[in-house]
Amino acid sequence: MAIEASIWRDDRRQELDIVQAWSTAMLIRAKHIPSLKQLLNTKPAKPLHGKELEKRRREFKDMTANIDLNKLADQLKKVKHGR
Repeated sequence: MAIEASIWRDDRRQELDIVQAWSTAMLIRAKHIPSLKQLLNTKPAKPLHGKELEKRRREFKDMTANIDLNKLADQLKKVKHGR
């Protein structure tokens, strides 16, 4: 759930950055500006199949093999509480 929240925050931050860049371009009357709707219209990733899916699963397993979730949770608590 924390990963989904982090992904959502990153996506939201990216959308806000796109809106800000688009608004700035509009204020300076830049030429050839795509519509904001076009910029924000991101399509979800295609589902993976076969070899590519297995490759991504192995990469994820390798990346998360040495993660201590309890230690990570403690560090996040410290950051949230300003310690």
